Amino acid sequence: MTSKGTILIAEDERTACISLAELLESRGYQAARFEEGPPALAALMHETFDAAVLDIRMPGLDGLAILKRARESGIEAPVIVMTAHGDSGTVIEAMRLGAYDYIAKPLDFNQLLSQIDRAVASYRIARGMRQDADSGNGSVKPAIIGYSPSMQHVYKLIGQVSASDATVLVRGESGTGKELVVNAIHHNSMRAKGPLVKVNCAAIPETLLESEFFGHEKGAFTNAILRRIGRFEEANGGTLFLDEIGELTPALQSKLLRALQERTIERLGSGTQIRVDLRVITATSRDLEEAVSQGRFREDLYYRLNVVVIELPPLRDRRQDIPALVDHFLSRRSRSVSLTPAALNLLCDYHWPGNIRELENTIERAAVLAKNGVVDAADIQLKSVSRSVANWTDQIPLTEGWKANLAAAEKTMILRALRLAGGNKSKAAEILAIHRRLLYEKMREYGINDAAA
Repeated sequence: MTSKGTILIAEDERTACISLAELLESRGYQAARFEEGPPALAALMHETFDAAVLDIRMPGLDGLAILKRARESGIEAPVIVMTAHGDSGTVIEAMRLGAYDYIAKPLDFNQLLSQIDRAVASYRIARGMRQDADSGNGSVKPAIIGYSPSMQHVYKLIGQVSASDATVLVRGESGTGKELVVNAIHHNSMRAKGPLVKVNCAAIPETLLESEFFGHEKGAFTNAILRRIGRFEEANGGTLFLDEIGELTPALQSKLLRALQERTIERLGSGTQIRVDLRVITATSRDLEEAVSQGRFREDLYYRLNVVVIELPPLRDRRQDIPALVDHFLSRRSRSVSLTPAALNLLCDYHWPGNIRELENTIERAAVLAKNGVVDAADIQLKSVSRSVANWTDQIPLTEGWKANLAAAEKTMILRALRLAGGNKSKAAEILAIHRRLLYEKMREYGINDAAA
């Protein structure tokens, strides 16, 4: 039988350690047992594990110390900590150090096995995404890029829901990568060998959506010259992805609810019920709760779709991922292109209303304009860029007098724009949305020279 993965167990009670290893092996895992901290850490550093289960109290080196050193060394395998003490401080510290989860003693073995299964699944998803990104091969499946805490949480949720058939609602602003999450869920699910059928509810005329969903018989309406199979039937045995679900009309919401509840559909012009076996994933950039309160979205359908929610953070809330995203977009080009530090600073400081989609388009445009394969701040064109300085004045301490505060705000904004533009005054004036001549006048007024910039 193929192993489900290798799990490191660090537990100082010999009987408990052996019992836990035997339990994991009976469920298809391989187990490596350690009864002291130092050898457990050495193994974690030099061998490959799909997950680790660490006891908090260990001789020589406790579980928290092992976790801390492993994370500092770049070991990313998920860690579940076991504690008999159960105090909130220990649990909080373990999660702060990067533990995947925790479990209190005496152990609930079913709970622990479930945690291990989810941890291994999410780790493999994240590792697979990273390998896809590093290979630069977009033909296999698009990679989700990002190692920020918020994205690690998303990977964990993907791993958890992939092992089930639960209905998933993916939420997030436009351009945050909702479709990539759907791809990851499907490709890591039990339905991966089945079809993944996608429908953009906002892109299809209202009059055609019902036929698009459920299909129609020949002669069901004008121009229905042939029978047509709908997307529900196409997705049978696989996954149906309904994007922009908040755009559905009330009438179609009612029919969708019935199809989800009964798992049967009826083609237009037919009285025959057709049973379908599929998983449904939906996505929206709209506030469905507000739509429900305003009567624009059915409350019962909302609860039917809202079983598991994956919320994608906007790019402005995960700016630490921008360098990795930039590297990924540049790696897909046929010629080598690099960014200057000033250009990268400009990208990291921008508020990205269009999220990852806007970043990708910006990098593509800048790479085309780059001279000698180097993108400088002057090569980067950002929409609504002046809004990126809107919150700079929050950083200015209040001093006595309105004029002094105004002068401090102007000087701070000019210096920041010049740094972002790499000293290019034309670009700095564009960032501030002012004429270049006014920028020169203000620089003289505040004694800002090229060296200060």
